[in-house]
Amino acid sequence: MITKFRMAAALAVSCAIVAAPGATRVQAQAQAQVPQPGPFVTLLFSRTEITSAVACTPDDTGVARLDTDVAPYLASLGMTGTGTLETGGISELTETCTHGGGTIMSSWFDAGSLSLLYGWSFVSHTSTYPAHLASQSSDQQRAQTCGSADAIDAHGLRGGHGLIAYPGAQGAPLSVQTTYGEQCFAWGRRYALAVTPFTAGTTAPYWQKTSAVGGGACNDPAAACYSVVSTNVRHYLLPSTLITEVGGLRPGKWMTLQSFILVTGTSPAGSPIQWDCTSPDPTEHWSNDNERYCYSDWQSVVAAIAARSDVTIADPLTVGIAFGRPSTYSQ
Repeated sequence: MITKFRMAAALAVSCAIVAAPGATRVQAQAQAQVPQPGPFVTLLFSRTEITSAVACTPDDTGVARLDTDVAPYLASLGMTGTGTLETGGISELTETCTHGGGTIMSSWFDAGSLSLLYGWSFVSHTSTYPAHLASQSSDQQRAQTCGSADAIDAHGLRGGHGLIAYPGAQGAPLSVQTTYGEQCFAWGRRYALAVTPFTAGTTAPYWQKTSAVGGGACNDPAAACYSVVSTNVRHYLLPSTLITEVGGLRPGKWMTLQSFILVTGTSPAGSPIQWDCTSPDPTEHWSNDNERYCYSDWQSVVAAIAARSDVTIADPLTVGIAFGRPSTYSQ
């Protein structure tokens, strides 16, 4: 089936800022001053990961669980989250493991519960997270992208056509985004410690920028943790860096903050994934895994967002519509 989309005509007219041929300079300036939507923030959670694990055995020690800690915390602030789903890798009722057996990701039931209880939306993390998506056949690429959004739709979850989160290790394949991504989703994810501007909604192939909170060696050169060997080549991302990004948000800007597993205290004994979040100084925080970040630091960033009364928490499809991307998708 051919995937088609229809542009929201009224929105396109209201957001147009380019003067029609023959317009006077005054008219052009008036059009250029049409208020832009936003600022927006999306709180994205990779694979809707629930908790940590050791060899695929769930272990909540030192973990802020997504379902019992993080989601209720956001709800207490009037905020909702957006989870990515590896739609072909999860089951209806049973939670499955990922990240080399170190992480437990949600089932369809978990996703439905987050949607029902807290109003969460969900986007695609591809179907099976293939190692070389760009080298797959056209049918396989369609199934990994558009088919993944269809699966989210079929489970009655909102937002499935908002974003395709390509496998991070291989980057965002331009050919796949051009052929399928921009046809079935408002946005294709690219990692960057930056915000997405309003102009991205009218610039093919419609990339958006996602800031991922990442672990790593600590930021104190005098401490032993500064030399921790981590899966992240960079040092632990300081919350102050993200808070500065929050402070710079203006209309026409969209910040996407992606999290993995949020942790507290120190890692349990014997765990191959290690961290230390005990110091009151974030420069002393560290993790040997890029996908572990201190819950207290994440909360400080979220608190900075909550302090911005002008910021709207939204899922990628909502932002896409506001920025001029397709409002409806029909199969």
